[in-house]
Amino acid sequence: LYFRRPFTMFRRSSTLLPSVTALGATHLRTMAFSSSAKMIKELRQTTGAPILDCRKALDAEAGDLTRAFEWLRKRGAAKASDLQKGGRSATDGLVAIAATPYDAAIVEVSSETDFVARNEEFQNFVKNVGETAALVPPPPNSGVHSITLDALLQQTPPEGVSSLETELTALVGKVRENLSVRRASRIVAFPGVVGSYVHGAVGPPLMSGTTSIQMGRCAAVVALGTDEMPSSDDVTESLQTIARKLAMHVVAAQPRFLNEVPEDELAKERLILTDTLKEGDSSGKPAHILEKIVEGRLNKFISEVTLLRQGHMAEPDSPQISKVLAAASKQLGLKLTLEGFALYNVSANDSS
Repeated sequence: LYFRRPFTMFRRSSTLLPSVTALGATHLRTMAFSSSAKMIKELRQTTGAPILDCRKALDAEAGDLTRAFEWLRKRGAAKASDLQKGGRSATDGLVAIAATPYDAAIVEVSSETDFVARNEEFQNFVKNVGETAALVPPPPNSGVHSITLDALLQQTPPEGVSSLETELTALVGKVRENLSVRRASRIVAFPGVVGSYVHGAVGPPLMSGTTSIQMGRCAAVVALGTDEMPSSDDVTESLQTIARKLAMHVVAAQPRFLNEVPEDELAKERLILTDTLKEGDSSGKPAHILEKIVEGRLNKFISEVTLLRQGHMAEPDSPQISKVLAAASKQLGLKLTLEGFALYNVSANDSS
């Protein structure tokens, strides 16, 4: 269809120029194919969209690259909406920490598969989310503070040209998976320091100014408060070492609470322990004996899930963390307090 008119012209003159007829038809076909391939390549390089989608976009917009780009963006938004509404679970992904010595941000971005989690573009997006979260103005009080995701997604990364939400939509269109920014927190210690640790880190830390950014599948940040500003760089360095070791411990021990277990959690655990003992007791122990056993096991449960009561796994002989902080306070001449911690495992429940 594209060459009907040229072919008609060549047929009329074929008796005079048969060789030109064949040459002209071949040349026109080559020009048409090269032009189309070039435009598809250019659109693919710009958007990263699959070749078939680029061809469809150019066909739909009559070869207009600008309109084809918008066509792909709209298709990406529709694709993202379809994936989210379709209920496809995103149980993989990455966690990122963006930290300075005194504050940090921790984020989790979910994907459906580890194949996408290893994708360079996905990792770059995770880095952008972490870096942008670190620019959210920190609250005035020390501790762990959740970041509103809707507001975060409207922000533009420091080196970006569009919002995180727009980047996310475009990325969904490229990788064809349900992706989401699942959670984000801001951690502050002032006066004091923050310590962070990433398990199974993806590559070396990336620096953005004074902010260090690192990604992995499990990460923790600890806010270590002091009653006054450190008196020297040596003291600050010692505090940072203590905080980092605490973050390493958090990743290893997976505590659920800082110091106290909520009453509803205690009641639930007490009921489970009581029912388990009654079902397994064939000797008919008196009720007051069973109650003592339950309380003993409940205390053990509390020591296992609260950070300050756990044995420090990054210190020799695993002393209780509260005692480690007391000893460090005496040595440094400062009152050290654990203001909070954030523990993110890919697609696990929140811990803070």
